[in-house]
Amino acid sequence: MVTVKRIQAGQYSVSDGRFIIKSGSSWYVVNSEGEPNFGPVPTLGSAKEYVNTGLTPIGQHNLGSKHGRQQSKKEFNAYLASEAKNGNNAPAILWTIVMFAVCIFVLIVRGY
Repeated sequence: MVTVKRIQAGQYSVSDGRFIIKSGSSWYVVNSEGEPNFGPVPTLGSAKEYVNTGLTPIGQHNLGSKHGRQQSKKEFNAYLASEAKNGNNAPAILWTIVMFAVCIFVLIVRGY
């Protein structure tokens, strides 16, 4: 288990040599040379979860607000990226197949 220590506002040090950096409204995990290791993730909590387990959680957001929808999309994309980085491409492949099927369905229903 790694520990995360605050350096200054928007910058955190991880005990394994990586850093968590805030850029805009997103968080990035970078290595000691400053090269991106993973990101963007929507919250500091998600970044901490990633450095501890290698996975990102998908939380519940208020989908009625624009901010909630944006955070939900960011978390879902971060989840797909973390799974692919860990060698599990199945969620990304399934998402692509589902989106393709929805597009075909819409084309058939509309008659184009």
